[in-house]
Amino acid sequence: MSRRIELTLTYNAPAAAVHSALTNRDFWLGRLEKSADNGVTLDHLNGGDGTVDVAISQVLDKDALPGLVSKAVKGDLVLTRGEAWGPFENGQASGTFTVTTTGLPITAKGSAVLTDAGAQSTLTLEGDVEVAIKLIGGAIEGMVADQVTDILRRDQEAIEGWVAANA
Repeated sequence: MSRRIELTLTYNAPAAAVHSALTNRDFWLGRLEKSADNGVTLDHLNGGDGTVDVAISQVLDKDALPGLVSKAVKGDLVLTRGEAWGPFENGQASGTFTVTTTGLPITAKGSAVLTDAGAQSTLTLEGDVEVAIKLIGGAIEGMVADQVTDILRRDQEAIEGWVAANA
């Protein structure tokens, strides 16, 4: 069984500017620099011609997790997040996102569409979270889905900040 993720975000910037941030190497390296104290590392960052494929990882502190989750963790809990964006064409761009972990059988994946709306833009995300643990997987899926949407909302703030600073 899996948990559905559906989220729509409105950016206070045109889609071309948001896409430019998402596909900018310096944007991602700056995000990593700000998160280095939290153990965030770069797995890969590839791109060109208005595209990007990036993956970052973070070791999570098991003691900071809810009891239900920490009891199920086997070994280190490393969360790896991937994001890929295609070119911006005809007022929109399409992308994908993934989340995987070691220590727990968690996967999340889905698609994203960034659409121009004049001075603003809309990012629509759809995907699924799956936790392959009998009996408690469904409860953990809800927590993971909430965390994924929280991460995406924080991304919105970082992207809008980058666009404002680099306009």
